[in-house]
Amino acid sequence: MKKNFIFSYPRAKTFYSVIIILLSFAQSFAQSISGSVRTTNGEKLSGVSIAIKGTTKGTTTDKDGKFVIEARKNQALIFTFVGYELQEVAIGDKKQLDITLKEATESLEEVVVTAENRSVSAQRVPITMDLVSGKTIQKQGITDLVQLQAIAPSLNIVTNTIFNQINVRGVGSNQGAAELSDQAVTVGIDGEYINRPVALNAALFDLDRVEVLKGPQGTLYGRNATAGAVNIIAKKPTQTREADLGLSYGNYNSLKLNGMVNLPLGKIAAVRAAGILNKHDGYRDGGTVGRIDNGNMWAARLGFNINPTKALSMYAAGEISKIDQQAPSQYGVPMGNLTELKDKEPISWTTPLPNDYPVATAGFMKIDQSAIRGKIAYDFGKATLTYSAGYRKVDMTGYQPLNGYLPETNSFHNDIKSSTQSHELRLNGETAKLSWQVGGFYGDEDQNTARGLLLVSAAGAFNGQVPFLNFFIRDVNSRTSAIFGQATYNINEKLGLTLGIRNTSDKKVLGGGNLASAPFGPPSIIRFFYPNVPTSATQAGMKPFEGIPTEGSWNRTTWLAGLEYKIDANKMLFAKVSTGYKAGGFDNLGQYNPESLVAYEIGTKNKFANNKLRLNASAFHYDYTDQQVTIFISTDIGGAIQNAGVSTVDGLEIDGEYVATKADRFRFSINFLDATYKDLKTIANRVGATVIERNLAGNVAPMAPKWTLTAGYNHDFKIGKGILNAGIQTLFKSDYYATAFNYAMDKQGAYTKTDINLTYTTKGGKFDIGIFAQNLEDNRIITFSGFNGGTINTYNWIFGSPRLIGAQLNLHL
Repeated sequence: MKKNFIFSYPRAKTFYSVIIILLSFAQSFAQSISGSVRTTNGEKLSGVSIAIKGTTKGTTTDKDGKFVIEARKNQALIFTFVGYELQEVAIGDKKQLDITLKEATESLEEVVVTAENRSVSAQRVPITMDLVSGKTIQKQGITDLVQLQAIAPSLNIVTNTIFNQINVRGVGSNQGAAELSDQAVTVGIDGEYINRPVALNAALFDLDRVEVLKGPQGTLYGRNATAGAVNIIAKKPTQTREADLGLSYGNYNSLKLNGMVNLPLGKIAAVRAAGILNKHDGYRDGGTVGRIDNGNMWAARLGFNINPTKALSMYAAGEISKIDQQAPSQYGVPMGNLTELKDKEPISWTTPLPNDYPVATAGFMKIDQSAIRGKIAYDFGKATLTYSAGYRKVDMTGYQPLNGYLPETNSFHNDIKSSTQSHELRLNGETAKLSWQVGGFYGDEDQNTARGLLLVSAAGAFNGQVPFLNFFIRDVNSRTSAIFGQATYNINEKLGLTLGIRNTSDKKVLGGGNLASAPFGPPSIIRFFYPNVPTSATQAGMKPFEGIPTEGSWNRTTWLAGLEYKIDANKMLFAKVSTGYKAGGFDNLGQYNPESLVAYEIGTKNKFANNKLRLNASAFHYDYTDQQVTIFISTDIGGAIQNAGVSTVDGLEIDGEYVATKADRFRFSINFLDATYKDLKTIANRVGATVIERNLAGNVAPMAPKWTLTAGYNHDFKIGKGILNAGIQTLFKSDYYATAFNYAMDKQGAYTKTDINLTYTTKGGKFDIGIFAQNLEDNRIITFSGFNGGTINTYNWIFGSPRLIGAQLNLHL
């Protein structure tokens, strides 16, 4: 399939040319600012984050607490460091800044975010978000997105065989097959756009923070940000010579090694290398096959930062990761022999779900990923022009047992490859009255998918050979382009107005074919047997698509309108209306249309009690139309997507943090969610029978618990010259359903999940040692359920991690 790059797209090319012409008239006012950062006791502080307010440009102090940064006279610098109060300093005519940071003995720590593509305190951004620091991720032993949801309460992540599907506030994607769907939540690593569910298995390591933005982010993040956006921010090279080494060991023979080396290269460049190895034995007893659900992955990242002139900064990073482990196991129940369910849906049927269960084979899953991304920014004085780009290649192969019981009946062969590139050119500026940005985006993705259902139980009829019951080859090229703009105008010192708009064009082209016939029939039928899979949609035994469109184009405009009112420096109110759009696509029956979301939200962000108490709240209402809903139809067709749904989502969120004393901190959140389908016309599977039409009006959306509560407490004990930090956090979720059908066996009962950690840090932070536990209750939590009727007649479940306990040691050199 022919590749189309950014310079071949006329509208984007014209837009970028206009920007460059306009910038040629700008003047540079950047100057070199140097200085140092110390504590009130005169101690040098290394690793202090320094950001230019309103931009994404920044640096950190070196081992002697010194820094150098290029900035303009009319800008301000924001200094932040864990355990110390944020300090904002106007530059003016200053070329030397010696800063003293006050210890946050009894006050909240400030976090600077880039949610709006500019550096701003999280408490001053009119966006509801969950923030998770890299330090918290490391302390609690978190290494992937699935584990992250334990400390980001708005996230609900489904592990659907080899795919991860993300839900935010009851909006997400329930599609599993990679060739069938896009995600409803935009995920990005340092601006690199990630869309494939397989690619979301990437590890989390050497991070500065993770930002979970709630609600449609269509203006700045584009298509497929219907539910929100997850921004993963890696640590960048700095002018500080440092190295970290971490070791963790726990139950199930879990072993995690992570390390980092940061080296300055002269005064204008630096390099940072980081890596992680994470493996564990199987969580469950699979009978004669031994332990199942093991883990084995490693990843590495190399970043390079250079500031060749006062106005120019460049960053590039390369990343690789490899997973080689068993496929996620599924517990299954054969339904065909349940006479009371013949020709019926299992609406109220129930059965006990075990922790351990025998399987015939553990299968395997191998995922190789490589990515390169970068950013170039030039400060023209009045505005900054930034170009960011990313390219990712994913190669996945696997053997996924499906029935989850003895003997093996059905299994899936997966061979999925994708290559994705994304480009964004953005111009932004900020004055006392106005902060603004305009830009263009282009993305190009090729997916090559070959998937087939094996009928293992039929091997006896073919001299021990295992036939394919179906096989689908999909070659999908997706291209997306957009132009966007957003501005916030401060009407007066208290009131600000934000307006944003984005126009997105998408085009998808489908190639491929299906297995010509099932393996049963006359000798003239061409059959395929595992592992000899079809390699081309045009070879004998395959058939091309018939009667379905193989090319589609869509264009949507998304927008944002919001007001923010600053009561004072520590309190603000905001209200906004925003829209989201998720692209259309193809399934095994043909083309489906985009889905849309309009969201209304009001909120407030506050700090009280002399910066000891943070209290934020928001209420929202969503109108969700043309929802893309997936349903298994038959072994011949597989799954299909329908624009079936209309629903509303109402919610209330409250979160806060209180610094009671220098040593005591409390955190909490309350999330209420009512996500109900108004109209959901679809088809439902039946035991041993063809599908029937159903309307699921009144049902609750998947992965949408009515109540999600969190509570956390940390206490610092002074022991010798070091500090022992003891932390506990518990998560409560009321019951929820894993599918839109709301079957009794789709229901996950209410549960709590408690995590604890104890970490002792020496004076100066040279090393820390600690222990941690996740899921202290050892609850068995459903992360996926699915019923396939017709001739398969199997109900399947996948479960989350059991109780995990470990100890870790980290050296900071």
